[in-house]
Amino acid sequence: MLYLMKKIRILIILVLLLHVCACAQQTTINRIEVIGNSISDIIPVSAEVEAYVYHSAIDLRGIDVQKKKQNFINLMLPSILIAKFEIERTSQLVVALVSKREALSNSEEIYLKNLKKTYKCKAISELLSRLKTHPTSIVLAQAAIESGWGTSRFYREANNIFGVWSYSKNEPRIMTSEDRDGEAVFVRKYDSLPESFDSYFKTLARGPYSEFRNTREKTNDVYELIPHLKVYSELGEEYISRLEGLIKYNKLEQYDDYILNMNK
Repeated sequence: MLYLMKKIRILIILVLLLHVCACAQQTTINRIEVIGNSISDIIPVSAEVEAYVYHSAIDLRGIDVQKKKQNFINLMLPSILIAKFEIERTSQLVVALVSKREALSNSEEIYLKNLKKTYKCKAISELLSRLKTHPTSIVLAQAAIESGWGTSRFYREANNIFGVWSYSKNEPRIMTSEDRDGEAVFVRKYDSLPESFDSYFKTLARGPYSEFRNTREKTNDVYELIPHLKVYSELGEEYISRLEGLIKYNKLEQYDDYILNMNK
């Protein structure tokens, strides 16, 4: 009987290991590096998006409006979904760690502590709330407005889609053409487009967007979420109107169902 119990226990462990391995495979993405920087290097996407990593912002000035918009969407979708994937993976790891029956190791404790510091919170529940994302249509709309559909200088020269400022001389950055109160102003420079979106999600996770985050916990409805982004821009209510109009006119909600192609 003891021998049989041991065999059953071994079988259970094997099944669990196989399950863990299967889950790990499902959360692996096959990144495809894109080195070119011309419009012809932009790869069209379908509902199952390949994980293309664009290292150079591609200038979309001077082309037909409709072609510019579609190229912009093709260019941005992989980076958005890669950034969302990484955030979701981090969230899953946090859940796994806090669900452990045994005590956390020193390195695990440090990992969670650093995450809380990065996301400027103290409680695990708050951390998990900040490690959530929102519909891709909203991200696309904000990216389109902030980068002028892939034509702004910050986007072209620094992979900075959202015009994120830099306050540290120790990070890669470029100077803006205008100062503020006599002081030079800088914006961050990113190595790739996914990095710019990762920074964008952190901005919404850490900034004065608590109402947006609270609403995001309850719904994915685009038009319920957008009003809580009023503080994102000095335009206020006008910014909300622009976002709503841009999403509707360009039918961006169709991209909310697009997913990243997983390497199984």
